[in-house]
Parts: sequence; C-alpha cells; structure tokens
Amino acid sequence: MNTAHSFAQPRLRLSSFVRRNAGLFIVYGLLLALVLFGALNSERFLTERNIFNVLRQAAFLGTVAVGQTLVILTAGIDLSVGSLVKMSVLVSALLMNGQPENTGLALATTIGLGVFVGAFHAFVITKLHVPPFVVTLGTFSILRGLSLTIATRPVGRAAPDWLSLYDLRVGPVPVLVIFFAALISVSFIVLRRTRFGRYIYAVGGDEQVARLSGIRVNRVKYGVYIACSVLATVTGLMWLSRMGVGDPVIGEGLELETITAVILGGTSLFGGVGGVIGTLGGVLLLGVTNNLLVVLNVNQWIQQLIQGLVIVAAVALYRQPRRR
Repeated sequence: MNTAHSFAQPRLRLSSFVRRNAGLFIVYGLLLALVLFGALNSERFLTERNIFNVLRQAAFLGTVAVGQTLVILTAGIDLSVGSLVKMSVLVSALLMNGQPENTGLALATTIGLGVFVGAFHAFVITKLHVPPFVVTLGTFSILRGLSLTIATRPVGRAAPDWLSLYDLRVGPVPVLVIFFAALISVSFIVLRRTRFGRYIYAVGGDEQVARLSGIRVNRVKYGVYIACSVLATVTGLMWLSRMGVGDPVIGEGLELETITAVILGGTSLFGGVGGVIGTLGGVLLLGVTNNLLVVLNVNQWIQQLIQGLVIVAAVALYRQPRRR
C-alpha cells in the first residue's frame, strides 16, 4: 500500500504541475511548431541575423507587455500604453533635438512623464474608485490628442549617441535584447521571490481578502500602474533609438498587442493568475508569426488573417484545459 502511495504522489504532482502551467505549455508548444515550420520552409529563417532581428523586435513589444502583465495580474488594465509610447517618442525627440548634451534632460523628462501618468491612474482608481478600463481609456484619448497636437508628422531628432543604441551589440547580441532579457529576469524574481510580487497576486486573486489580510492594496496598485507607464515611456525611448525622429505613427494599436501577448501567455484578465514567462512566450509567438509571414512573402492581407487565426487558436487551446 505504501509502495502504491509513493508511486501515486509523483503522478499527482506532475498532473497538478501540468494543469497549473497549461498556458505555458500551449504557447511555447505553438512557438516551437512555428519555428520548426519556418526552418523547414525558409533557409533564412534560422540565420543568426534573422533570429536576433526577431528578438530585437520582441524587445519593443515585450518591454511594455511586462508592465501590462503587472497591471492585469491585479485585475486591472491599461489602455493608455500605446498613446503614452507615442507621446514619449515625440517629447524625447523634441527635447534631444539632435544634441548630445540634451540626452539626460530628455530621458529624465520622459521617464518622469511615465511616473506622473502611472500615479494619476492609481490615484483615480484607488481614491475616486473609477474602474481601470474607464480611467485608462480616458487617458488613451487625452495622450493621443496631446500627441497629435504636438505633431502630426515626424519632428525632432535623436542625439547621435542615443541613435547608435539600436545597433549597439555585446558580441553578436544586440544591447536591446540583453536589456529585455534582464527585464524579464528581474520581473520574474520580483513576482515570485518578493513580498511585493506576492501582494500583486493576492490583490488580483481577491482584493477584499487581501485588504483584510493587512495588505496595502492602494500601494500595490500605485506600484504596478507606475511601473507599467514607466516601461511604456522606456519603449518610446527605444523606438526613438530606432527611428531617429519623433514619429506620431508610433504606438498605434500597441495597447491591444500588449493585451494579446499577455493573454496568449496564460495570464487571466480577472487577475491573480499568470506571469512574465507566459508573456514572453506570447510576445515571441506574435513576433515569430509576423517574421515568418514576411520571410515567406505572404500577402499583407493574408498576414492579418493568419495572425488573427493564430491568436484565436492559442487562446482557445489555453481555455480548454482551464475549463476541464
């Protein structure tokens, strides 16, 4: 009997592990399938140049998606990230104006903008009790309007030292890829190994229970919303290093892309379930899909159709084991 029990325990633990991480298995399984398909159908797909190109593009979406993950884990949402990225690109480009001595001022002002917007979101949500969807939708419109008031065409210039950041490498690895890997690592440690991370999951799981347990819920919300907005402004600065000018087109639709990446990674929109490892898988899945369609010279309209089907299939597959 003891022997049977000893065999049953590992099986139960394995089964429990698979159920808890079903979303991760699905998103990374789909990612592996796409990579194998690309390798078999294109000689260029697995070249070093293309791999690092995919990873570098993933860093742009992934940086702001990490912030979105933190917010969604608390059962919130931030619809303003696309507009904030847009405004960050414009503000930083105008302040730099091609002058290296202005870089520090541009960086500080842009990051400060992120802190202000995140704190504003948290204040209205916690003190005025306005739902996050409504607050951030309003900020989406405000920031977009302000951005288009500033410029409707490319303005300003990145300083030469900042412009070189996009192509800067450590060995063969782009610095932006290293930064994104570090961001994922730090975010994972914060969520899984710190008190603040446990509080984030507790607030998303049940805010009232978290409050009764002595958790300062408002502080947690300030933390995640400020982090999300700051990462959005960092993404804007990254875009400036790539574009070289402040382009008001940047950031369009980014809020939906980040939410899609987070959901693909298995993070629940109701909060309390998920994490940045899943978001990384969602970001890479979207990035590899886009890259593969370009490498295979697929028609642009068909690309959008296939991208939509991949998203629907991934989310549907994730939800099936959750229902069971």
